[in-house]
Amino acid sequence: MTKRITIIGGGATGTLLAVNLIKHAGDESLEINLIERQNRFGRGVAYSATEDFHLLNVPAAKMGAFPDDIEHFHRWLTAKNLDFAPSDFVPRRLYGEYLRELFDEFSTDKGANVSVNLIDDEAVDVEVKDDKTEVVLGSERRIESDKVVLAFGNFLPPHPKAENNAFVETEKYFQNPWAKNIFDKISETDDVLIIGTGLTFADVAMSFYHRKHTGKIYAFSTRGLLPAVHKLGFVYDSFADELKGKTRITDLLKIVRRHVEKADANGSDWRAVIDSLRPQTQELWLTLPIAEKRYFMQHLSRYWNVARHRLPPATAQILDEMQTAERLEIGKGRLRKIEVGGDGRYTVTFAADGTENKFTVDAIINCIGSESNFSRVESALVKNLLAKNALNLDTLKMGLDAAPDGRLINAHGKISDRIYTAGTALKGILWESTAMPEIRTQANKLAKLLLDG
Repeated sequence: MTKRITIIGGGATGTLLAVNLIKHAGDESLEINLIERQNRFGRGVAYSATEDFHLLNVPAAKMGAFPDDIEHFHRWLTAKNLDFAPSDFVPRRLYGEYLRELFDEFSTDKGANVSVNLIDDEAVDVEVKDDKTEVVLGSERRIESDKVVLAFGNFLPPHPKAENNAFVETEKYFQNPWAKNIFDKISETDDVLIIGTGLTFADVAMSFYHRKHTGKIYAFSTRGLLPAVHKLGFVYDSFADELKGKTRITDLLKIVRRHVEKADANGSDWRAVIDSLRPQTQELWLTLPIAEKRYFMQHLSRYWNVARHRLPPATAQILDEMQTAERLEIGKGRLRKIEVGGDGRYTVTFAADGTENKFTVDAIINCIGSESNFSRVESALVKNLLAKNALNLDTLKMGLDAAPDGRLINAHGKISDRIYTAGTALKGILWESTAMPEIRTQANKLAKLLLDG
């Protein structure tokens, strides 16, 4: 009997899951259905960038698609006669090409017992019945499946919280920082506000820089923190044994700080200390009480994100250059108001250090980050599954409730044996669940689980 597995979402997570299913299928009769709109298989939002200045924020030698072969991507670059060193930060478009080619290669070389169907459509519902599970498409087509995986990528960011949200309907407010019409509507002399100062902000700022934008760019976030810059060449021994059994964030923080000081004294670097935590991060998160997780989210998550998700040095250098030339201003504070004037310009009010600051811009780009509260996600599939209690939010409302291996838990607390998830939707459960090291590991493990079940 043929096992039918349907993957909803053909970005990096869905693509790698399909590849691993083919890889581990053996002699089993298997049908894989991969659903993705607009033929973005293998790319998703993250790797659909087309400009060479939009770089991966991990060195090439660590971006391999398989957990047991992390240098695979760099070998692929070399085979393509692309002259990148293992430590180079490579254009993201090349990684999108790599994932798509990897998928094509496995699909072509698969055994006769495996079939793969690419479906350019939107999944709008999943119906679970006693004898079968069906994925319902926007075209009203139904795909009968034994297992269904929700491989969500990044959703549009939530709108900024302000006293009046009339600005969200205006022409030069862009909720989607990757919208193709941004630079058609923003003139080179426009003053621009970017809300958010993380990695997406850096990508947008790079686009303005390379288009020789002459207007002023303001970037604001609550803390005004930019991602740290990569500094390669340092290592630090694991201190996982010291962290075991610790269930208070403050205790964990003390240990990490002590090792940061030790690294500095011994000629290493704090980044190596943070990197040494990577293999234990999910395990540590899983053992923390919910109150400690909330404490971390409220007080420390911004600093963790700055330290963990870093900028390539070339990108950081350009941001520094823009600030020195006063073309870019980084600010911190809480957004109070965005008022739309008769001329279409926006007067923005931020509160910082007890005072309010105002400035006026011609355009606003939202770089807050992907919406993670699934009750607010604009997705017919998500809304339908929530309405029938087939999905439930995790306690922190950072994703979906699920077992750590990806089996979804419904609103009644039942673990599903038919619907699974991976990647961004597991952030509340695993914390680290959005970058390639975690995604490639999840794809490998989940493929085996789906095939064995």
